[in-house]
Amino acid sequence: MKNGKAILAVTALVLVGGSTFAQKKGKYGATDEDSIKCVENLSLYIEFYKQKNYTDALNGWRWVYTNCPRSSKKMYANGTKMYKYLSKKEKDPAKKEKLVDTLMATYDQRIENFGQEGFVLGMKGEAYMQYRKDKVEEAYAILKKSIDLQGKKSKAGPLTAYFQASVLMLEKEKIEKEEVIEAFDLVSGIISYQLEKLKDPKNEKKREYYVIAKENTELLFGPIANCEDLIAIYGTRFEENKDNSDWLKRGIRLMDKKECTDDPLFVKMAETLHNLLPSAESAYAMGKMMVFKAQHSKASTFFKQSVELQTDDDAKAEYYLTLANHYFQNLNQPAQARTFAIKATTTKPGWGKPYIAIGNYYAASAKSCGEGNEFKTAAAYWVAVDKYIKAKSIDANVADEANIKIATWSKYFPEKKEAFMYNAIEGESYTVECWINETTTIRVQ
Repeated sequence: MKNGKAILAVTALVLVGGSTFAQKKGKYGATDEDSIKCVENLSLYIEFYKQKNYTDALNGWRWVYTNCPRSSKKMYANGTKMYKYLSKKEKDPAKKEKLVDTLMATYDQRIENFGQEGFVLGMKGEAYMQYRKDKVEEAYAILKKSIDLQGKKSKAGPLTAYFQASVLMLEKEKIEKEEVIEAFDLVSGIISYQLEKLKDPKNEKKREYYVIAKENTELLFGPIANCEDLIAIYGTRFEENKDNSDWLKRGIRLMDKKECTDDPLFVKMAETLHNLLPSAESAYAMGKMMVFKAQHSKASTFFKQSVELQTDDDAKAEYYLTLANHYFQNLNQPAQARTFAIKATTTKPGWGKPYIAIGNYYAASAKSCGEGNEFKTAAAYWVAVDKYIKAKSIDANVADEANIKIATWSKYFPEKKEAFMYNAIEGESYTVECWINETTTIRVQ
């Protein structure tokens, strides 16, 4: 019944618009007859396509694809969607391969007729990574060319796929580690550019794709390079890039992630960047450098400057947490450290790490706040555990760390007899004094 309605709808369209399409020879066909057939098959396949009846839709689609390939750019997008769907359902390997062959050819023909080579190659490269996992070299080449052509306009999917292909190429010993680091350097730079460009709330959906790409590429990069690798690579390229602020920012960010901040190269890059272009990144790097030199007051100034200059909320939250840890570890100002950690949570809601940090501050302060009283010391572990529970309740990514810490410090809760001696009843509220000054619930072992 649906097929019959589709055919009637197409017939009406052809009667009304056939003569118009016939006038556009070349785009819709070489002859008047071809033009009419083109619009007929275009309309026919679209009706079936709307019903998700891809098997019947392909008959009209193939005619258009073969006979009037310049008639519709959208036809190629519809075709790739249908062939992806059908290839996933196909169980026969030989038939599946033919479907994938056509899928890839569809990308090529779209480029031939409508251009946008870099953009379309990005989609083709992603499809290679998904449907031809044994041909990573081809995928790598396609995605590399796409990003070379698109540059900062590259979409999140191809960026992730390109770096994934780079990692696989390294595993197959087809490229060197330096090329993977350069790929990460390139990809992370484009992602950072897009995150800044799309920070307006109206672009939230588009921005989320790049947030996910950032998380995935950083996860893949984690095991690849160590501090020594970065120092060797960035050290040899420093002179040629010392006036390139983007390169310096990415290098500093990478070295910070790998905890290379005590290396002279990091110091040199940080100073160079700050002199060249004072920014959030350069101020942060200068703060790290001052920590290394044990100039902690100066470090605080630079860390605060990095927070003020940073416009990206996620990065700002990380800077706040760095500032918090600095105040606790290097300046012995735990209350101020907690203040900055709380600012991190308000800047990036749903992030559990600042609560882990506050829990750590409390646990580390337990003995000094207890003043030799074992019960008061144990009470500090209650509030520490409270923060770990809070952390994992809002952020599943820190759940494992939080659970380990909960298990560790719960062992120091007072026994029931000890609590009784201090008139402390399980389940009632209790205020932990000292700089902590928080109310919690009494718990015993």
